[in-house]
Amino acid sequence: MLRGIRAVVRDHDWRTLAPDVEAITRSDGDGITSLGLTIGFEGFNASYRAELVLRASGGELSVTFDGVAPGDFSSNRIGLVVLHRPDDAGRGITVTHPGNTRTQCAFPVEISPHQPFREVAAMHWERDGTAFGLEFSGDTFETEDQRNWTDASFKTYSTPLSRPFPVAVRAGDRVRQSIRLTAEPAKPATRARDTGSSDIGRPDSASAVVTVHHAAVGMVPALGTSASGSSAPLVPVPGLAALLVELPADDLAAATTGIRQARRQAAELGVALDVRLSGQAPESIAAVLELLPLDQVSRLAAFGSGSHVTEPELWQHLQAETRRRGFAGTLVAGARSHFTELNRTAQLLPADAQAITYSITPQMHATEVPHIVESLQIQRQTALNALRIGSGLPLHVGPITLKARFNAVSTDDAEDPQTAELAATDPLQGEEFTAAWMLGSIAALSLPGVDSISYFEASGPRGLRADGGDDTPAGRLLAGLAALRGADVLKADGGSPGLVLYPVRARAGVVLFAANLTPQPVRPAVRLEDGAISNFDIPAWTAVSRPLS
Repeated sequence: MLRGIRAVVRDHDWRTLAPDVEAITRSDGDGITSLGLTIGFEGFNASYRAELVLRASGGELSVTFDGVAPGDFSSNRIGLVVLHRPDDAGRGITVTHPGNTRTQCAFPVEISPHQPFREVAAMHWERDGTAFGLEFSGDTFETEDQRNWTDASFKTYSTPLSRPFPVAVRAGDRVRQSIRLTAEPAKPATRARDTGSSDIGRPDSASAVVTVHHAAVGMVPALGTSASGSSAPLVPVPGLAALLVELPADDLAAATTGIRQARRQAAELGVALDVRLSGQAPESIAAVLELLPLDQVSRLAAFGSGSHVTEPELWQHLQAETRRRGFAGTLVAGARSHFTELNRTAQLLPADAQAITYSITPQMHATEVPHIVESLQIQRQTALNALRIGSGLPLHVGPITLKARFNAVSTDDAEDPQTAELAATDPLQGEEFTAAWMLGSIAALSLPGVDSISYFEASGPRGLRADGGDDTPAGRLLAGLAALRGADVLKADGGSPGLVLYPVRARAGVVLFAANLTPQPVRPAVRLEDGAISNFDIPAWTAVSRPLS
């Protein structure tokens, strides 16, 4: 009925202190099971300690958090959060507020830019023939739509964002909160009105045979990558769309270095540049444009370095300067960060924008591999919502990275660049898993209106090619798909949980790209419509491609 209940401690930049369970106690008696956890939270020059107690009895579970700060630090959130299922979208819910007033509402279907439920003291809803209740104490709670960050959940959390943050936490300060979850059979009269699917989000039954049909359901979008600081030599990638380069317009020296590196890498790859400027001073755009070979630039965008979105004054300067220089490419607007910022500032989107953009990282709130995998189903929802916001404008999604390129919600302007670069590097980058995850992402985003998708960097520790010159599994996969740009993606029926199927009609026949996003090998039997069956062996966390005809 819920995705989870978490105890979290976050610093002034919304970074999550890592929890370590130091001791566990358990007791059973009188129909009650109790579990006690002693947890130490550490990270980012801060620490915290908490006692977490869970009590289960019949149709009731309570979770109590009692935490204390051993030393001073600044925090944006301390306490309990509840993660709700993403398929609760559209489900009716009764929200009880402090003072015992009630509001009848529903979980949003479209991704909500702002908190759908505020001033929450309790919640009551029904699904699967069961009536559920949540009661909160120790603070005022509210709910946000975490699909904005491609999380597969809604989240109800303590301490409303309307209150000032960060908060100075002093040594000895305590936080006490509790959540009580109840469940009981729904009344027969209300069960028939429950239209929610109990199967969404649960494993599907595996099909013995996967059938690939002749009907096309989309086409392979243009694929690109980003410039990097690596000096590793690159080679041409047939069909690759562009090399995306992000330039700080307010730092001309850094922009100059970035342009030089990007021009070399674009020449080696044989592609045009997709340039994204960020800055505060509109006049700085002109200085950077003077350095750019605009005849080699296919797309241009500008974002505020603080807001991360295309601000009106920046857009006007970009338009004026590119018009004066005869730029023939596409002017792009939107967000250089998460879909969140695009969603929350949709009213700022220029009416004369030629295309829109936003970026994706699956690790805004959690870093576990299952969480990264679950983000794939939500990536498609963000793209559909972005296409709605853009009212038919072409959509360019990216950069897409495993780790965040920067902290879009930081309250600290003094973040060390080297520390930030290290934090943006995921040790999974060179693994087979990343190729499998990227195929899942491409499959999710292969939608009409999505013109291009950009993944990772061209080379280096976050790259498609290692510094030593060898392509990573993701690099090899992207090269294979880039060569099929514009080809039909065919309909596939069947499969099993964690299996991604992406059949493409190539000149020589049908090629099936498949990924296994589970820790166990899979062996699907695949056949073309009215064709012979082929068996595929796909190791755990791996992507493969095989001809079907």
